[in-house]
Amino acid sequence: MIDIKSVGKSMQLFISIILICFMFACTTTDDKLLDRALEQSGDNASEIQKVLDNYKGDKKETAEFLISSMLGKYSSIGDGLDSIEALYRCLPNGKSWQFDSLQLASIKYFENEPQQEINDLQNLTADYLIYNIDDAWRLKETMSWNKDLSVEQFQELLLPYRSGNEKISEWRVAYRKKYSNINKKLTATHNSVDAAAIVSKAIGKMRFNQQLNTPNRSALDLLEVPVGYCREDCDRTMYAMRAFGIPVTVDKMLVSPDNGKSHMWNVVYDNDDKIYRMFDNYRNPPTRDSIYDDQRSKGKIYRITTGFNFDRLDKYSDLEEVPAYLKDPHLKDVTSEYFGSNQAEIDVASTEKDVYLGIFTSEGLQPIDVAQKKGSNKVIFKDIEPGIIYFPIISGEKGFETCGSPFLLERDGRVHSFIPDVGRRTNVSLSRKMPVTFNLKEKIGSVIGSIIWVGKSPDGPWSELDSIAAIPDHNFYRIPIGQDKQERYIRISSSVTPKPEIGEVIVSSDSLARGRLPLSYANKKKKGKWKNIIDGDILSWYHYVAGKKGIILYIDSDDPFNSIFLIPRNDDNYVVPGEEYELFYFERNEWKSLGKKIAEGFDITYDVPANAVLWLRNLTKGKEEQIFICRDGRQLFNTDLRVAKLELND
Repeated sequence: MIDIKSVGKSMQLFISIILICFMFACTTTDDKLLDRALEQSGDNASEIQKVLDNYKGDKKETAEFLISSMLGKYSSIGDGLDSIEALYRCLPNGKSWQFDSLQLASIKYFENEPQQEINDLQNLTADYLIYNIDDAWRLKETMSWNKDLSVEQFQELLLPYRSGNEKISEWRVAYRKKYSNINKKLTATHNSVDAAAIVSKAIGKMRFNQQLNTPNRSALDLLEVPVGYCREDCDRTMYAMRAFGIPVTVDKMLVSPDNGKSHMWNVVYDNDDKIYRMFDNYRNPPTRDSIYDDQRSKGKIYRITTGFNFDRLDKYSDLEEVPAYLKDPHLKDVTSEYFGSNQAEIDVASTEKDVYLGIFTSEGLQPIDVAQKKGSNKVIFKDIEPGIIYFPIISGEKGFETCGSPFLLERDGRVHSFIPDVGRRTNVSLSRKMPVTFNLKEKIGSVIGSIIWVGKSPDGPWSELDSIAAIPDHNFYRIPIGQDKQERYIRISSSVTPKPEIGEVIVSSDSLARGRLPLSYANKKKKGKWKNIIDGDILSWYHYVAGKKGIILYIDSDDPFNSIFLIPRNDDNYVVPGEEYELFYFERNEWKSLGKKIAEGFDITYDVPANAVLWLRNLTKGKEEQIFICRDGRQLFNTDLRVAKLELND
């Protein structure tokens, strides 16, 4: 995930320059950008001119496009970044991992080391650029699936030599050499999606880690050590695909309606159906059988482009106080490709200020698009994902603030406004303050098949207490214990899930996990992160290999116990006994409290107004929170609403 607000000073300055060029030069064209690029190349102008002089016709147009698109492009380099790359190479290969505390401390130090920005126009050689143009063009001409690819598509999907602000490298030959064993399969393939599936299988899945805040990693670093998060996975996939002439790019959401963060994914252009197909190397590799849904709420979707989008510049050039990430001229709105064209007409209480499409996040409302005005108190939002709760927002003194009721666009095109009916209330039981996403389901579901035993010694004999047959509906999975149990050893094993992930094991004298008894590991010489399951930290976790002896713990107390809690790896956003909560509902541009309560169990009850958007806060700990509504006694977050078949207007 990416922090949408982390836009560097260089990028902000670059956007400002482009906007000024656009506003004050009514004849702004690609020629103007090319002139600007040549001006900014400085002492490197002869190298840039050599590239332009090397081509004629369509290739000349391509070279001009590439040079123009280099405006604002740069590499971030520095000793700190090199040190982080060295740390990557110390990580175990092919295993789940996180940096330990010492490594993480080093990384935080390295992240703050000075970085130097190396401008592409002022440093790249003609030979480097010419090779990239010629190699990409050769793949356009020789790969059968590219025979109908237009010059414009080629420029966006095959030509680019970089993805972000990574260190420049010669990656095309390196990737083809690394995966040369797939050449025969690709030669026999005539569809780009089928070809992408071959490459996707060859490169495998990424080792996931989002603890870092660094520039993009270079193509060669990703080839050698495939580690990172969604951005790195997209970059590596894009390099591999383009090295073999497969037309791919990246789509992204700026602010997730599920967690308030950014996310990106790859799309491949299907040369037969003339559409873009999203895919995931890990869960859903490229396929032509169906449209892949990654189960994430998105709101608005933008395609990252190499060329400048003048329509976007025009849309935002006259707006005041617009966030830099919305003004990015390398974003193209492609929401309609996913959800079709639609619009939502909304009543607002703002006649002068620009109105934005807002998404709720734990850090406040964030804009993802701007509305078209219609009269004095109405606006229209075009092409948005149905089944998502949005807010009309304006820029205020303390950030973005609402200027109307939250709303949802139904799939039939009707708009539902959430105006609470305080005279009609419903009693609801709340168990979470964040949605249960598919990623979380996978983590919690990893304990399916786990068997819990008790015994009188570390070698048994063992008596089975419970076997987990389905995904637990709470992170505190309780196993009640009869009062006659005298065994002091607990064994946890699995015969189903390959690598069960356990966050914590608790033995308690009560059913609320308050009277906790001390635990220790039976085999204290065993290496690994097994201590994570008895360290009192729900967010730390440990996975063990199924089919083996499993985990054996010792209850280091003679006191009787009432319950054993097996807590899967989770996000710790469930309601927990003894912690304080406060529930809010939204009415007339403000959040109104429904009161504070101490949870007496693993859920908490409130009487809530009908048709209200709600927000549950944990006042004891944690920062992650999301809005929801309640229907038929159920909490429905955005991730639930997008798949629920509700008729809110009835």
